[in-house]
Amino acid sequence: MRKFDLLEKLEVYQIDLLIHLSNVGGTATKKDLLRHLNIGDYFLLKVIDGLMTSAKKSNKRFSIEVNKQTITFQTTPEYSLHTLYNELIIYSPKYKILEELLRCGTIDVTRVCEKIGISHSTYFRKINELNSLLKEFDLTIQNGSLLGSELQIRFFYVSLYMVTDPKHQLKVPNIDPRIYETINTIQQILDSPLSFFSRKKLVVYFSLLKRRNAQKNISDYSNQEPFFSNKSDISSQKRFINALKNSHLFKKVNKTLESFLVYYSFKMLPNETILLLLFMLGEEIIPANSYCLKELDLIERYSDFFVLTLNKEFLNLMNKYYPNTCLKNTHSSTLHYYLNTIGYHHLIFKGHIDYYWERKYTDWGESEHSEIIHYFINYLKEKYSTLFVDDTYDTVLISKYAHAINFYEECIKTKISVGVFLEGDLLYKNRFMDWWIKYIELTTFAKADPFASNQLYDLVISNVDCSYLKKRGKYFFFLTNYNEKKDIFDLDQLLHEIYSSSR
Repeated sequence: MRKFDLLEKLEVYQIDLLIHLSNVGGTATKKDLLRHLNIGDYFLLKVIDGLMTSAKKSNKRFSIEVNKQTITFQTTPEYSLHTLYNELIIYSPKYKILEELLRCGTIDVTRVCEKIGISHSTYFRKINELNSLLKEFDLTIQNGSLLGSELQIRFFYVSLYMVTDPKHQLKVPNIDPRIYETINTIQQILDSPLSFFSRKKLVVYFSLLKRRNAQKNISDYSNQEPFFSNKSDISSQKRFINALKNSHLFKKVNKTLESFLVYYSFKMLPNETILLLLFMLGEEIIPANSYCLKELDLIERYSDFFVLTLNKEFLNLMNKYYPNTCLKNTHSSTLHYYLNTIGYHHLIFKGHIDYYWERKYTDWGESEHSEIIHYFINYLKEKYSTLFVDDTYDTVLISKYAHAINFYEECIKTKISVGVFLEGDLLYKNRFMDWWIKYIELTTFAKADPFASNQLYDLVISNVDCSYLKKRGKYFFFLTNYNEKKDIFDLDQLLHEIYSSSR
């Protein structure tokens, strides 16, 4: 599902026009826009008029200037195209229907039509459009209610709010302080600071939990065990859930969640804590350095969990394509954490909402890793037929594996060692010492440090022509000046030559 899909036809063209203008530097000819949007003059005029109206309402945060043959789009520094994108979405009929379902639990057709300002026929047309989009999440709207597994409903609304960013609803005055207290307690349990996005996801999750309990809208989900949307290995999933229920993490989170619900006099359903923990695992809530991951690792091994199988298959693939390589402990730990989040997310949830309009690796068949990815995915499809069940959602898994391959390649690259030695004015040389080190490391294949006399380097660069310095490096580069453009160009060339010869 794309954010585009929540917009009306005219608004889709408006955003598409602005995206194109952004991509070409802010200004384009009308002829270019007509060709890009594949529309006529009249409709282009209508699209532009709508944008100029939005620009006036934005308090000059963005502007649309129309000359005889060109159109220019400008924004103030604090204003993003996504801001306008979100403003258009939250006023669209489909989004308002989804909000009504969330706020009220069920929809009174007459009331919602009056509230949104649409006819009954338009309402039912929008319901059909929404059901086409919600199918990806294994959800459906029937008789004014949203039907589907409880975890999928919560995942969908968290995803929706994360990509549409309704700040007015997530600001402190509009959020129950008890929710923040509960999140802070969870952070203490995890013994590691939660990221901004993790906290935001939990704010939406607990707001949903409170609202759906108040509406008495949570159906009995005991028959949904073991709660994973993907049925790749049901026996290991059941072992994992049973082991998770006996963990220290479960007991601590269970106590916190029970306290949260009891405060509002809500009865906690038997598997509510499991839903929260699965949400946290699938949505990358638990920080990479949390001590809780050690206990989860033991649970995964005990239950022979399918995530471990996927991780093993990926690492076997890396050994096949990159034999005789190994990662440093820090890199290995980062990759393990990332692979776990990939596996959990794909096994637990269905559906995905694109935040950006163009995602790297979407067309993975033409990516730089196409051969490896093709081989890996075809291999997984043959060996684990239930792993890939939805082409749309599977692209998310594929793109994440492509990122993991890219990370692995970066980690095993041969690093050129560079020593930097500068002399001159103390503050001036320190400033440019830092500049050169940062610039050299932008290559991703070179590691630069201040020159140390007890080390040997692949390359020494300096503004001092000294035989001693030359002896400490296989190559020596003499700087003309602290920051000469010709030096930068020549050094780039030399670094690439050294790297090519060392591979």
